[in-house]
This record gives sequence, structure tokens and C-alpha cells, in this order.
Amino acid sequence: MKTFSVLLGAALLLCSCGGTIRLADRGRSDYRIVVASDADSLTRLAAERFRTYFLRISQADLPVVTDAEAAVPREIVFGPTNRTAGDTSETETLGADGFVIYTDGPALHVTGNTSRGTLNGMYTLLENYLGCRKYSAEAEVIPQREEVALPGRIYDRQVPVIVFRDVHYRGTNDQGYIDWHKLSHDTTGGKPDWGFWCHSFGQLLPADEYFGTHPEYFALVGGSRAATQPCLSNPAVLEIVCDNLAAAMAEKPEARYWSVSTNDNFGYCQCPLCTEVDSIEGSATGSVIRFVNQVAERFPDKVISTLAYQYTRAAPKVTRPLENVNIMFCNIECNRSQPIATDSTSASFRRDMEEWAALTDNILVWDYVIQFKNLVSPFPNFHTLQPNIRYFVDNHVVAMFEQGNREVGGEFADLRAYLVSKLMWNPAADADSLTNDFLDGYYGPAGGHIKEYIDRITDNLIRSGKPLSIFGAPTDGADSYLSPENLAVYEACFDRAEAAVADRPEYLKRVRIARQPLRYAELEQTKLDPYGPHGIYVKAEDGTWKTNPEYTKKLEDFVALCKEEGVTRLSEWHTTPDEYLEMMSRISVVRQEGNLSFEKPVTLSPAPHPKYGRDADKILTNGIRGSNDYKIQWLGWDVPRFEAVVDLGSEQEIARVTATYFQALTDWIFFPKQVTFYVSADGKDYVQTGMEAQPEVNRAVAVGSRAFSSAVGRKARYVKVVTDGVGTCPPWHLGAGGKAFAFMDEIVVE
Repeated sequence: MKTFSVLLGAALLLCSCGGTIRLADRGRSDYRIVVASDADSLTRLAAERFRTYFLRISQADLPVVTDAEAAVPREIVFGPTNRTAGDTSETETLGADGFVIYTDGPALHVTGNTSRGTLNGMYTLLENYLGCRKYSAEAEVIPQREEVALPGRIYDRQVPVIVFRDVHYRGTNDQGYIDWHKLSHDTTGGKPDWGFWCHSFGQLLPADEYFGTHPEYFALVGGSRAATQPCLSNPAVLEIVCDNLAAAMAEKPEARYWSVSTNDNFGYCQCPLCTEVDSIEGSATGSVIRFVNQVAERFPDKVISTLAYQYTRAAPKVTRPLENVNIMFCNIECNRSQPIATDSTSASFRRDMEEWAALTDNILVWDYVIQFKNLVSPFPNFHTLQPNIRYFVDNHVVAMFEQGNREVGGEFADLRAYLVSKLMWNPAADADSLTNDFLDGYYGPAGGHIKEYIDRITDNLIRSGKPLSIFGAPTDGADSYLSPENLAVYEACFDRAEAAVADRPEYLKRVRIARQPLRYAELEQTKLDPYGPHGIYVKAEDGTWKTNPEYTKKLEDFVALCKEEGVTRLSEWHTTPDEYLEMMSRISVVRQEGNLSFEKPVTLSPAPHPKYGRDADKILTNGIRGSNDYKIQWLGWDVPRFEAVVDLGSEQEIARVTATYFQALTDWIFFPKQVTFYVSADGKDYVQTGMEAQPEVNRAVAVGSRAFSSAVGRKARYVKVVTDGVGTCPPWHLGAGGKAFAFMDEIVVE
């Protein structure tokens, strides 16, 4: 692997001999800080920040002077100055971010080829040599020392092989954190050197502007034009895209990188010309890479980036990307329970990665490191972070975007952000040492107990053989690494952790937040068997089911701490803590009283989809309303029409029938367009009692439920509910032309 680890080893060897240099002793120092007389603002900032931190460490306030003053032996020199003007060999190969820290007699030098490199070196000096830490935007460790001494001989040269390092966590957007950890994004999470970032076809060929008058500019999907992707073989599309791109570049001329890439859907063009190109190139990547090369030819002074993502992940068989084309390669499908390099289920990903690496050395990897559908959920992937980054570097990856949590908080948010930041700078760093250092510094005396928890859950995951998906849920591991028995063991780790810091409020709060994922897993797993020993309900003396008070307390405590922490969402795009409380409180009440259909048999035709038919004979009449997890307490169909018949056992007076449906647009799940209700005395001759329709998809509801109902006002034994779904995803949807799902829940007969 091409890293600077060998040079770091040499630095350590040099540090071990040659005596020491004493920078400060009992609040006094003979040293001063030197910058060039024409130093830019960033170099001066590096000097002033070092002065501030050094004062906190040693109580010695070092003066900052310029190199216009005569040199003295004891100086800490930041950036190129006349002290080093005769020797440029130290800086000429450092790139934009690299630096060298070295001693020259008693003088200490920190310099980069750029002022950014000098700033990076200053923070490394603070961390690696003076013992400072910045674990999060708020959590700093600055040691207090009477004597500050360094090895007499230092030569530490660091040049990162990953030149673009972006960590997508809200907590990393603090400027001090960005600078300390040498990250490439800004305080908004933006990328200063980028124009469009990804999924840009919608901006370059806006459907609302062109689709109505020129549908031929857009993809032919299933025999019809859809506003999902452009038709890349249409010459007019190339001209429009280039014109709009040129206009955007004129508004942001400083940006070097511009994305020309697919929208976030599967609706690529299947017209004869696009299909012919894709056939030659081996996949739908073909028409994209040829189109992007044409754009790149028009803008030779810019880097045109395009996505290798889902249906464009495979490398083309014939066409090579031009030198100024960047490949943004995404691993959204990969299993996170094992390193990519050795995971058997990642074989196709490795093939695509290595084929792209054979074509270009300009690759940005878009990596995903959390569980997006359940942000506050156990996700034991720490053992894969370093192996995966090293695998990417071995395959010509020079830039990385680590997608964590766009919201506030999430499972071990500060630890995961810290680790990936460190490993992107140096993929050969000791990940275990980094983890232990963080846990001890961030959680204090509780750190060892939390490390025990991480080790236990990781070992249990590996032994289980279960995959770890970024779209998974804590219910996936309920029979293995997240079983009730294992959860009890993990809780004991946190009991010991809380006890260790019971008198340290700052640490205690962090430990309680770190425990939240276990609380969340327990709450989510109650939905698997609501009437069971770890469920939502307990049976009262009168035989009815009531909410378990322990469940209510866990739920309320969990939500209260989420709000105290400032958690904004529990899922990537939806579910605030208050919404979660409302939803979980709603399902905690069994709809039994006055419900004639409670625990009555149901006949379904056709059967639900095999993936979404768990307990199909019980789900619709068990009295439990579904939550926002469509895999639990919901039944799903991908057919245009299905029906459910409830047998009440005898003729009874019926006032109303209600059926509930779920919608999750990004999961291709839609409310039905029509629900029709029927009743019958004998199960043969049915009378329609009502119909409720929704002809158009309600796009305002990204995730939610809706009840469809009908008044009845007559006696009957059988109740039939006929559901007409939307059939196929509409043209505007990311799955345009694909099968749409309808999910149904409780049928309540009053």
C-alpha cells in the first residue's frame, strides 16, 4: 500500500535518540514562534492557534514574530521562511495537504508546501507530540505540564494518499474539528472545490422545463418516456447539459469538480441507441461513460465526476474514462459485517472495483458507515472500517466520502467520525489504539466497559454469520447478536460503565447516550412478539390486554434522552423523537374492545409477497396497529389487486369497517388508489357497502399510514376488503415503471 507509514517509522526511530529539547519549564520558555513576514492568513492562524494551545499546556506565552527579525537558536517555525529558504527539498513533494515536522538543532520546524499543509502539521504536533486530543467538536483534552520537552531529533514527513477526505456527520462541521482532523468539507458540510456533487442530471436537464415539450430527451422505460433519466444518445441532450453546466461554472468559477451523473433511480433509458451502446459496454454504464467523456472534452480544465452507483457500478468493457473524468464509486449494496476484501457476498463489488481500478486512478469512493433506516441502532461495523479503507486505497482510490449521519446524533457518532477521519489520513494507523484512546478520553473510567460491549457485540455478530445492511433493523439480529440474552449481557456492560462514572456528570451523560441503541433495539423488538415475554402488552385480570408499564417507561426515557441530546431524526429522512413517541404509543394500545374482528380468521387472495407475509393469518386481526417498519405488523403485495376476507364466526350487526395502509415512497410503497368494502351472510353473495378512492399519489406523505373505511349498517358474518394498488411506480418516481407495493394492516370491524 502506498502510504507514509514507513516514513513515520523512520520518524519514531529518529525521535528515540539525540536527547531532548525543552520548550517550556514551569511556565517559562526561551522559545518564540516565527512565520514569514509575508505569511498568509492561514499560516498566521496556525501560529496563533499553536500559541493558544501551548499556553494552555504549559502556562508559557510564546511571542509570535516574523522572519524579518534576526534568527535565534530557539524558534518554532511555521511555514516556509528565510530560515529555510535555501532548502526546498522538504516541501516540494508534500502536495496540498502534506507537511514535515523536523528539528534543526534546538529549532523546531513545521512546514507544508501550502499553508493548509502547515496547519495540518501544527495539529499533528499538538496531538502526536504534545498529547492533545479533539474527540469531538466539544470534547478536547489539553494536558497540563510543568515541563514540555520533545525528542532532540525529529523528522516526521506525512503526505496523505487520500487527498479528499469528507466525513458526513453533522458533528464534524465545526471549523476547529475540520482543521484538527484535516477534513475537506466546510462548516455546512459542503465541498468548496465542487460545483455539483452528485445526482446532477435533474439539474442539468430539468424535467419540469423539458419533459412536457420534449419527452424524447428523457428515458424510454417500459415502452414509455419517463422523467427519470436523460436519453443519453439524443444529441440535443448533450448540448443542453453542456450549456447548463457552463452557466453553472460561470457562477462558481473557483470549483474544479463538477458532477455529471445519474439521478437517484433505476429508470435508465432503454431506447434502441442507448441499449446498443450498453450492450457493447456490458452494462448501462456504457451510455453514461460515453456521454460523460463527451462532456469532459468540452471542459478540459475541469474534472467531470460521474457515479458508478447501482446500475452503473460495473466498469465499461470498451471505453476508458478520460483523464479529467472522476469516478464516484459507491458501495451501497455491500455487507458491513465482514471486510469487503474477504466477504464472499461482496465478490461482485470487488470485481467492479478492480475493473475500474484497471481503467483509472481517479476514483472517489462513496462509503456508507451507519444504518440509515435506524440511525440510533446497534451497528457493530468498527472492525471493518480500516480493512475497507485499506482495500480502497489499494485500488487507486484517491478521495473518500464517508457518509455517516446527516442528522444530529446516531449510534457512536463521535467515535465513528473520529475513527474514519484518522484512518482516511493514515490508512495504516493502529485502529485499536485509536479506539482505545478515544474511549478512555471520551468516556473516562467508563471507557473500558464500553470497549467490552463493542468487543462482545462484534464477536457475536461475526459468530452469527449474519449480514449487516445499512438498510437493516435491530429486529434482523433478534435471534443472534441482538437476542434478548445478548442484550442483557450488553446492558450489564453499561451498568458497570454508568457505575464507574456515577460521580462524573459529563462522562455519565455520554455513557447514557451510548446506551441508547440498546434501548432502541429493545423497543423495536417488542413489535416482533407484542404479546410475548419481551413484548408491549400484559394480560389484565379481566382477560384483556393492557400496555406493559415497563414498555411505557423505556419508551418515554428513550425519547426524553434523544431530545436532551438534540437528536433530530431516528431514520435518515423522517421520524423525529416526538413522532416516534406518538407512533410507538399508538401501537401500544390493543384494539380489542368493540372490535368484532379481533383474532378472527382471515383469508387472503392472492397471498402476500413471500418477503412480506410473516404471520399472514394473524396480522390483520391481532389488534395491533403497524408502525413505520413495514416488515413488522404489515402485509405487502406487489400485485395490482388483492382481497382479504374476515370471518366473524356468526352474523353480527356491523356499523363500520376500516383498513389501514402504509406509504413509504423511497421504498416503492404507495397508498392504494381504491379500497372497496363488501359484506356477506354466507361468504358467497357479497353486497358492496362503500368505496374510498385516492386517484393520485399523495406525494406529500413520504412515510405514513392512512385509514380507508366504509359505513355498513347491516348484519353480516363475512367482511371483504378489496384493494386496488397503483400497479406500477409513476413516471416521476425513482422506480418509474417498476412494480409498486401496497402494504395493509389491521382490519377493524365495529
